[in-house]
Amino acid sequence: MMFLNLIKKISLIALMLIVTNCRQSVIPTEEDLAGYGWILYEAGEYQEAREWFYDAVAKDSSYADGYNGIGWCFGKLRQADSAAVYFHVSQTKPFDTYDTPDLDLDLYAGLTFAYSGMNIDSLVREYSTYVLVERPELGPWYFSHDLKINHLDVKLELALADFNMGYFTSCRDNLQSIYNDSYYQSFPSNIVKALTMNVETLSGRAELAQLLQSLQQTLKNI
Repeated sequence: MMFLNLIKKISLIALMLIVTNCRQSVIPTEEDLAGYGWILYEAGEYQEAREWFYDAVAKDSSYADGYNGIGWCFGKLRQADSAAVYFHVSQTKPFDTYDTPDLDLDLYAGLTFAYSGMNIDSLVREYSTYVLVERPELGPWYFSHDLKINHLDVKLELALADFNMGYFTSCRDNLQSIYNDSYYQSFPSNIVKALTMNVETLSGRAELAQLLQSLQQTLKNI
């Protein structure tokens, strides 16, 4: 595996070091390095991708998307605390709204998932609300490097944090917003429900817990 990864890296560098007019070589930029990192990320090679993002920020310590990539790789490697550190570092760096228009929302979503993994529900509630802001002209957030991660996953994390903190009415409302969502309803196999349980009762809260579990499974597939 290490030999194959080395071949991948050497091959990309060889492609980038193209000789122009037999004299000038093209040196890979931080964008090039991070771009290949995202290719590896999308292929599920998270450790290898992280190394390319490290190279990107080593080349330019102000390159926000490099730190963002490192954060998402740590998230996939189930190291939520490290993911949060790099997302916060990325937030301190400037970014190009043309090249990475959703970077701020990617970071808020990443922090939502990271703090969920760390069981810090108050911060899950804080960062998820930034992701879920209405964007009529752009539509709901989705992660461009993994289309199965989108605003519905963030809503579910918010509902789970609500439940853990005892905000049962808010939990029910957020679950209902998932069932009402047009993207969720665009999949014919998804069940749509009207939630009317009394969340002041133990049975109503138990029903909420069951819905949280079932929606986790459903959203993995869309």
